[in-house]
Amino acid sequence: MNKKAIGATLLISGTMLGAGMLALPLISAGLGIYNAIILLTVLWAVMTYTGLMLLEVCLNYPTGTGFEAIAYDLFGKPGKWVINLSLLLLLYALSCAYIAGASSIYKSDLTDYFHISLPSHVIAIIFTLIIATIVFISTKAVDMANRVLFSTNIVIFFTLVITIIPFIHGRFLVNIHDSSKYALAAIPVFITAFGFHGSVPSMVKYIGRENPKTLRNVFIAGGLIPLVVYIVWEVTMLGSLPRFGNHSFQYIAQHGSNVGVMLQQMQIFIQENSIIYLIGAFSSIAMFTSYLCVSLGLFDSLASTFKHGNNTKDRLITAVLCYLPPLVFTLVYPNGFVPALGAAAIFLTILAILFPVLALRKLRGKQHQIEYNVATNNIALFVVGLIGLQVIINQILTLNNAVPIFN
Repeated sequence: MNKKAIGATLLISGTMLGAGMLALPLISAGLGIYNAIILLTVLWAVMTYTGLMLLEVCLNYPTGTGFEAIAYDLFGKPGKWVINLSLLLLLYALSCAYIAGASSIYKSDLTDYFHISLPSHVIAIIFTLIIATIVFISTKAVDMANRVLFSTNIVIFFTLVITIIPFIHGRFLVNIHDSSKYALAAIPVFITAFGFHGSVPSMVKYIGRENPKTLRNVFIAGGLIPLVVYIVWEVTMLGSLPRFGNHSFQYIAQHGSNVGVMLQQMQIFIQENSIIYLIGAFSSIAMFTSYLCVSLGLFDSLASTFKHGNNTKDRLITAVLCYLPPLVFTLVYPNGFVPALGAAAIFLTILAILFPVLALRKLRGKQHQIEYNVATNNIALFVVGLIGLQVIINQILTLNNAVPIFN
């Protein structure tokens, strides 16, 4: 790959790597490491496959054409509104998850490291205001902050993995006989860890439509990097804390699957300050950068939807629409990190699985304009579509406590 392709690969990886990975050990504690690895690999393959479907769809339209325009061309106004609404609800759900997660993490950090006790709702408000201020200033401010923090977090992550290896216990990673029953509840959250599909039109524009094979390799490699990171992260976290007991993932699950509680349990069990500091720093930065990028996307989407300009008054109105609803949700439901990520999976599935399947099937009924075709047929499209419907059904069942949930 050339330098541009390498850069694009890292951008795709960076889109997936973020605060969502903090939920992986929380949701996989009952599932067990071996089942978790299998499930992550399968879902990576499915999401990469649908990403390549989107690549074929996008290459049949002028460079820069977004999902909204593609949906309108293929499915008319209903398709356009479904895509728009799904995108906004996805970004809102992720915003709710990140504010809830951040308030939990920062509350724990302030108490443990600075001996400052603040209520979760106060922390949520302060965190949201800081993010909102950066986004309000400019996209350039977001870019600068994200570059510094994301680069720092990469160093922290690899340092953490190296230092925590002596504390990983093989007995914590052994599956229990009924662990696979927790897969249904895990699938929706795992899906959110591989959502890069919104970047496909941008990558076509960046790499060039005349290089479809390079684009294909970028999407495959860009997803493989997070898959490896997630597996390392799962082994690191699940191998460092027991599944059952007074200080365990069971205790965390019984206290709302709270990220802050997970950090406290790690601190009690490991009792190695340097490792706890690294986990806390990684989690805190990941939550900050993830919400920074997601809220920028939501801010721009709202501005586009409501035709808001770039003047101070319009940006203030957009900021209120962008930050107030998820903040209110978090104040009402402070333990909403994992549930909100699960809800986000519904809208991500519409955008990243069902839309590519339906769009490609409709497009192939027309005359193709390009040589690149992803290897698929009606049976494969049907199977992938069924997987997408199953993800949505799983999440609805999970929200109604109709599937086994580890607690």
